[in-house]
Amino acid sequence: MQIHLKPSRALVANAVFLVFTLCQAAEASLLDTNGTSVLADVNGTSTGPEALTVSWSVVENASDVYTYTYNVNNPAGDVLLNNAGQPTSTSEVVDTFMLTFDASVPGAVVSGPTGGSGAANLGSFGLIWVLPSVPAGANSGSLSFTSDEPPTWADASAADANPPSPWSSSPDGQTVPVPMTASVPDSLNTLVWLAGTAPLLALALKRKATRP
Repeated sequence: MQIHLKPSRALVANAVFLVFTLCQAAEASLLDTNGTSVLADVNGTSTGPEALTVSWSVVENASDVYTYTYNVNNPAGDVLLNNAGQPTSTSEVVDTFMLTFDASVPGAVVSGPTGGSGAANLGSFGLIWVLPSVPAGANSGSLSFTSDEPPTWADASAADANPPSPWSSSPDGQTVPVPMTASVPDSLNTLVWLAGTAPLLALALKRKATRP
């Protein structure tokens, strides 16, 4: 007799198998990954030069220390928006960049942050960099720190000296990798989360399994 799993159970089984497979692969190699995330302005992510892009990388060394690096790119043509969210003729700059995670957890931040004009550890609020007013068409250069913790996804934000002038992952932008210092919110759909973050979850499970 052939047994058929219910669709929901089949999805869970496939997700668990994917994570298990990635865990096995993670044992054989160190993490070295990079990508780009878009931080939305008040009009969303599809606004041409108004939305910022953040290039990032996470590199693990043989001692299981992870180096997190970010580069904030201010697209050419970015201009200030008026109170109605419409572009003006004044060029936009970026002055700060912030990551949201609990940086007070032991091992969450081993060294740094470095880069920009200065940086600070805000404890449970995360990390913040002050930038030398990155103009349109330029970038912040490398903003980095090291951590004992493998990555998960979380919010980032940026601003200039003309509040509120925000760019953010939430609610319309994209998240960036940060150290895994908290569980995934219960409000997220587990299967959707597994599909999007399985590679990062696999590395997290690997690290937790090797801790004494």
